[in-house]
Amino acid sequence: MPATTLPTTAPELAAQGEGPVRASLRRTAALARAELLLLRRNRTLMSIAVLMPLAVVALLAGLGGEAGMTGEAAAVAVSSMVGMLLLFVVYYNVLSAAVSRREEGVLQRLRTGEASDGEVLVALSLPSTAITLAQVLLLALLGALALDLPVPGDPLLVLAGLLLGAAVFAGLALVTAVATRTLEAVQMTSLPVLSIAVLGAGLALPLEVLPPVLADVADFTPLSPVLTLVRAGWTGGTGGAELLQAALVAAAWVGLSVAVVRSRFRWSPRG
Repeated sequence: MPATTLPTTAPELAAQGEGPVRASLRRTAALARAELLLLRRNRTLMSIAVLMPLAVVALLAGLGGEAGMTGEAAAVAVSSMVGMLLLFVVYYNVLSAAVSRREEGVLQRLRTGEASDGEVLVALSLPSTAITLAQVLLLALLGALALDLPVPGDPLLVLAGLLLGAAVFAGLALVTAVATRTLEAVQMTSLPVLSIAVLGAGLALPLEVLPPVLADVADFTPLSPVLTLVRAGWTGGTGGAELLQAALVAAAWVGLSVAVVRSRFRWSPRG
């Protein structure tokens, strides 16, 4: 992924009538477009992007969606899909991309160009985030048109949950990349995060069957607060201490990831 030469000095920016914020956004967008072109070659990811919403709609139809599924049931089904998207489209893909680009020396070359560290890493995460948002939108449209499923009662809350979730798992992917030296090792180093997220969010085992102490701890795992926000947004529930706690927990995971990445992230294969 070749680095793009962009103006960064104040005179150059002024000559183009472009401020530093706009220039930063332009650099990030250019890098994100290049990353998206690389993602298009990933047949596995593209298959998931196309087939998962269709599979969820088919599942809902089999569970009685055509007879009129309740908002709560739809919210649970959609949040489960959101959880899988965040884990396997955002987390796993950003982790694989970060390790792969580092092995190829791309990250090191980009770091010597005009783009800042933050711009490079955000651009690395944006395509997977965009794909996830598009999949959820497609699911909502297909569900409403084909099965007459309830639409989100609070779309902004759903969007906030999705964006927070993408930030959480993109950050955790970059943290995991610190301990992942080769692309082949991604399958092993990603297991702890995937396992904790799946179990903590109740995707593999209902939280009701867990001891109360473990169920309380599960609320603080990375995926659980995100799905709480998405489910609440889908059913139209807003406000309340539970949503505030969920937002704060998700934000704490983002902050922790940022701190670790700033101090420990490796930009070169040997660094």
